[in-house]
Amino acid sequence: MKSDLGNLISQMCDRTIEGSNNETVAYNAYRKIDEIKDENLLPILFDIVDNELDENKRDKAYYIISKIALIKSDSKSLNFLLQRLNKEKNKVIIENLLNIISSFEKPNETDLGNIFSFLYNKSKTLRYRAIQALKNCNSNECEDKLVYILENSTNHYDLLYTLQTLFSSGSQRSLSKIKEFINHSKQEISASALGATYNIAGEKELPLYIEQLKKGKNKFTALEGVVNFGNNEVIPNVVKRIKELISKKRNIEVVGLYGYTELIIAMNFLIKFPEDKAISEVYYLLEAKKDFLWESEKEWLKNNTINKGNH
Repeated sequence: MKSDLGNLISQMCDRTIEGSNNETVAYNAYRKIDEIKDENLLPILFDIVDNELDENKRDKAYYIISKIALIKSDSKSLNFLLQRLNKEKNKVIIENLLNIISSFEKPNETDLGNIFSFLYNKSKTLRYRAIQALKNCNSNECEDKLVYILENSTNHYDLLYTLQTLFSSGSQRSLSKIKEFINHSKQEISASALGATYNIAGEKELPLYIEQLKKGKNKFTALEGVVNFGNNEVIPNVVKRIKELISKKRNIEVVGLYGYTELIIAMNFLIKFPEDKAISEVYYLLEAKKDFLWESEKEWLKNNTINKGNH
């Protein structure tokens, strides 16, 4: 099996064209890896990495490890990859390792020291990858390191990636610092701060989501917060947002996690209150503005009717 894996890794490095489809040997090798799921191969791959002198082949082995290990976020593989961070010298390979590590769940006992050592690296790309590698952490030390960056860095991407990382690694401990960036002048930093706040605080920050929606800032996340945690008292806020959305043609169809546009998210909330007179008014407005709706929104309207006679 070790020789088979060694051959596969060699094929991953081979850019030679083979067959009649002009596909490289490497392309077909990567397709084979998609079918590999056997966890018993992981110790063999660890051994290959430890003994392989060719850094390009080690890089390919890391990739195979990630494809197998991430299925169950295998802790042994995570610890192995963390240990390899201070053994590799090639900047690109270190960045690839950090990128792989970012997808693992990292329990509190995980030793993150080798990631921390790159947080203040002179190389921006290494620093950014290190920040992102701290996603999915359950560690006060990790959270403190990220807050320190928010307190001391003015670099746009340091702040952006740190806030995005705190989305999954933050807690109430870092919330007050995160919220300071909601009013940041850069939209993507402000949006990331609100997103992290939403994920950490949930319904406790409903007044903040309402305020953001009224200001017309971070509208998508704010709307999600309002409809997920609000009651019939926020119907006017939701109706106002719907009217804004269909006041003119939109250039880009923006969708959320489940493939819903803002308008569909808003309407899914409103139909929970069929007796409210605002609902029929919105339906009439949507019918009149059909040319301003995306196809998914027209389909939603078709499949979700109301009895207008009750209003």
